[in-house]
Parts: sequence; C-alpha cells; structure tokens
Amino acid sequence: MGENPTRTKNASEGIAPMGITAINECALSNQPESRYECPVCLNWLRDPVITTCGHKFCKSCITSWLQNSGHCPIDNINLSMKVDIFPDNYTKREIQEQRMSCPFADKGCTLKVTPLDLDAHIASCEFNQPQTSTQKDIRVPCSFQAVGCKETFESQEEMNAHLHNDIQSHMSYLMNAYSEIKIENDISNVNIDAKEQEAMTLWDPEKGRDGAHKPAPTNSNTGTLIRALYERVVVLEQRNREQDIVIANISKQLSAFAVAKMKQNHDMLLRYCMGNYVWRIDNFKTRVDLMLKANYKMLYSPGFYTSPNGYRFCVRLNISPQRPSCFALHAHLMRTEYADCLEWPFNGRISFAMLNQLDPDRTQRDTMMSNSSLVAFRKPTAEISVRGFGYTEYAVVADVFNDGFVKDDTLIIRVHIKCV
Repeated sequence: MGENPTRTKNASEGIAPMGITAINECALSNQPESRYECPVCLNWLRDPVITTCGHKFCKSCITSWLQNSGHCPIDNINLSMKVDIFPDNYTKREIQEQRMSCPFADKGCTLKVTPLDLDAHIASCEFNQPQTSTQKDIRVPCSFQAVGCKETFESQEEMNAHLHNDIQSHMSYLMNAYSEIKIENDISNVNIDAKEQEAMTLWDPEKGRDGAHKPAPTNSNTGTLIRALYERVVVLEQRNREQDIVIANISKQLSAFAVAKMKQNHDMLLRYCMGNYVWRIDNFKTRVDLMLKANYKMLYSPGFYTSPNGYRFCVRLNISPQRPSCFALHAHLMRTEYADCLEWPFNGRISFAMLNQLDPDRTQRDTMMSNSSLVAFRKPTAEISVRGFGYTEYAVVADVFNDGFVKDDTLIIRVHIKCV
C-alpha cells in the first residue's frame, strides 16, 4: 500500500456529505466495512492476511509494521511473519465479489468494478471530466442546508473543512429535524433493522428553540441516514482505539530511542575525551558504607579513551586493605578493539585530581609516570587488567567527608592520561 500507518486520516476522505436529501449509496460504500478494512492503512484490504491473534491486515502493511516493531498493532502480541501470518483467501474472495458503481454514473458511466479497482477506474474513466460553467461567484451550500445550516462556500474544500469542524452543530440540526417527524405513524410503514433501532435509542431529540417548523425529511431517507451515521460512529470509535494503540506503540519506541540516544552520546563522550575524564560518584556516603562493610566491594568508572582509537582506561576506588581508614585509587588498562594497533607496554603520564568543592585551592593533585616493567601497563588479556597502577592510601576517608571534597553526596575525581 505504501502508506504511513501512523498518519491521521482526513475526516472528509471517503465520506459523502450527508444531508437530509437522498444519500448517495455509492459514495457511502467507498468506505469499507470494518471487516474489510485494514487497521494500519484504514483502506480496503489488499492481499488480506490473518494473524494467529485473529486480526486482518493488508499483507504489505503488516509486513512493513512487523519489520519495525515485531508485534501486532492491535493487541501488542508478538508476531512472526513466518509462523503467525496466513493468507485470508475467504476475505479476499468476498472483497473481489463486491461491485461498486462508478462515481460518474450520473454522467453516463455504467461500469461496476471491485473496490480495489475503483481508484484505477476513476483515473481512466472517460466521464471523469471537469465541469465548466460560465457563471461567476457561485457558492456551494452546505450539505445540511435542508435541516437549517445557512453556510455557503466557494469551493468543495471549504465545505469539507466545515463538515469536519462543525459536526456538533450539524448533529443538532439533524436532531431538531428528526423531532418533528411523527415516529409512531412512520415506523409501521418502514422496516427498521437492529442498528437503526439502536441508533434511535442513542438520541433524545429536543424541540426547536425558535418554534419554527423545519422541513421534515421523508422517513426512508431518515432511516438510511440514521443507519449511516450510527455505522460511521462505530467505525470512528474503532479507528480511535486503533490510533490510541499506534500512539502508545510510537511512544514506547520514542522512549527506547531516547534511551539509546543518551547511551550513544555518553559512549561518544568517553571515546572522544582524549584522556580527560571527570568521574562524578553520586550517593557517595552509601557507597562508602557498603565498602566499609565488605572490603571486596569496589567502585569502577566507565572506560574512557586517550584518543578515539587509542588506549582505554578506567579508575578504581576502594577501601585500602592495608589501612581501612584510607581510600585506594588506581588506574586500570582495559581491552579495546584497537589493541593490536597500539604499542605495548603503555608509556605515559597519569594524573589524578580530587576536587575540593568548597575550596578549589585545596584540590588534591597527584601525577605518576608509567613503568614499562610492570604488568599493569602490558596489553590486557581480560576486559579489565587485573593489575592497576596508583595509590593504596590515596586519602583518609574522614578527611574526604570533612574537608569539603564531598558536596551534595557527590565526590568528583578528574583524571588525565597522556601518552608520551
């Protein structure tokens, strides 16, 4: 079908303007019944298929949908094109047996075609010729003129917009007109089906406010109109539910996309920080308490790069095993996809700065040079090198809390690693 399943269908599309005058049966039938309508593109089913959860779709529509989401657009059940989608030949035959008159039948076209062929026929119909008129400034009256609407329009597009926006006032006109019909005398002369009976119970028409007598429509037209209006309400309610499902699915996809985008941005910052990384450790008091209770617990920073294709490091903070009143702080090499292109062992300078957030002049700064003889600077054989390089007694725990290094329960350590 090639249509966007998330687009909003124009309210005037496929709907004939419905006034009190005789309703064009062909125009109404251009809109498919709900059982023949694809919930994705909202048009006649083309190559209909049915899912294991019992819903019908155009084959192309559900194929495109499942490629993007993987679940049914109606009830969110996971579906697979290979095992959960089956051709619906019965519905296909029913649609092919439908015959619709050409919209230009009043101009002389006698051809009747299937719903799926109607658009192609209209485009090539010899009676599809624009009408010419020598009259100027002709305004088109509203389709509800017979029941009281006085609006006129210069073009059909303006009238379609009016019909779409003023549904409530038109329904009021219809109810006022309907209230003047002698229902008791007419029902005996008309066969009213179940939907018409139900439609009549939905409305309690009011008397005209000005007391003026409106033109009373014929009973046959009124019955047909009520049925058309009721069926249209049912279809619109179904579409509204389906659109709610589509919107909910799009919201979930957007949320997932936003999370993925944030992760991608974070990964880009780590790769392009050029060895300058600021490690913000939040909930610091709780983390320290956990490390004091269990000395094997450690905090690791995310892995960051000295260059986009360079060395990758992380920083470890933990309670010192030799002196539990102190922190230990070490840098660890990490495995990277470019390890085979780098020179080993690593040769460079590593700088730590624990920021004093109350007095920047008291920030603790330490710098150390790599040692090629140590295992810590050799090519890592695991995701994180087992050996780190740094200080086993970097700072006293109590001093870190009491001297302004922790603010809003957050400790900030700035790391700079430069190859030489």
